[in-house]
Amino acid sequence: MSKKSSKGIAVTMGSKEYFKGIGRIPFEGRESDNPLAFRWYDEDRVVRGKTMREHFRFAVAWWHTLCGTGGDPFGPGTKDFPWAKAKDPMQAARDKMDAGFEFITKMGIPYYCFHDFDLVAEGKSLKESGERLDAITDYAKENSRPAA
Repeated sequence: MSKKSSKGIAVTMGSKEYFKGIGRIPFEGRESDNPLAFRWYDEDRVVRGKTMREHFRFAVAWWHTLCGTGGDPFGPGTKDFPWAKAKDPMQAARDKMDAGFEFITKMGIPYYCFHDFDLVAEGKSLKESGERLDAITDYAKENSRPAA
């Protein structure tokens, strides 16, 4: 993974860009007609002694953002994620992690949350499942570090 600066904020990128042509989502104010801009949320605006970033501690829910395909009782999912293509479960997990970190940094969201197997597919045994979780959480920790 590499970290590229976008308007002073480091954008975390893996070996492949999943959200092509999209930089960090900026605040442009309520008059903006940019569909990829914040109109009301200005993370640096101070309200009652705290910035909006301090008041609103947003997090990306891994499953809802990167795993769920949109299925419901009325039909199967319709989302086809480009990071879910690899046949090897560890490569698929790394691809999803790369896409996730790219997404959260472009959105400027400082936190994320997940259930254990949102990160990687379960193995055929408890031992294999544990090894996969260990490996992908190491990968997440390695790539969660702030840009230098």
